[in-house]
Amino acid sequence: GIWTVNGHSYSYKKTDNTNFAILCSTYFTEPFKDPILYGKGIAKLANLLGREVLVQRLGDIKKGRRSTEARILRNPVKPSLKIATPGDISFVLPYRYLVNILEMIEALDKIAPGINSPYTLLYGVEVKFYSIRFELNNSLETRIKNLFIAGDGAGITRGLIQASVSGIIIAREIIKRSLNKG
Repeated sequence: GIWTVNGHSYSYKKTDNTNFAILCSTYFTEPFKDPILYGKGIAKLANLLGREVLVQRLGDIKKGRRSTEARILRNPVKPSLKIATPGDISFVLPYRYLVNILEMIEALDKIAPGINSPYTLLYGVEVKFYSIRFELNNSLETRIKNLFIAGDGAGITRGLIQASVSGIIIAREIIKRSLNKG
């Protein structure tokens, strides 16, 4: 199997940490035709470098060095994912992805100061597969009348918020249709 990360929050356990994902989309061009295999390859590489998922201090990434167990133990921000192996995410992620992530963290630091701290922990990797894409109208209805598709499975959203909004779009259309019948 492949180990990847996907953020979640504990409802029963308070922590000073928060989590979020920074995802980088890739649209491959000819002649490449296997994005799923590419994503799995990145995840397998992360697992090869660590036992499961990797954790690295942002400061270590910027200094071009791997995080060690000793550095993680001394870090003021404590890992919430205890199974993560200290390592070097830059050996896993392609250059474009790593630059995108670092630039996003810098931008986020302007609205949420402290995110770009050398003590911030990055877990890796999260891999999303969005190759399936249904033909839908603006109401997210398929070619089959009254069959709607919402969420990431439809291949049009990327995460919980967008998936939730797709459900609202469908609900509004169903309500509109039911009111027009009456």
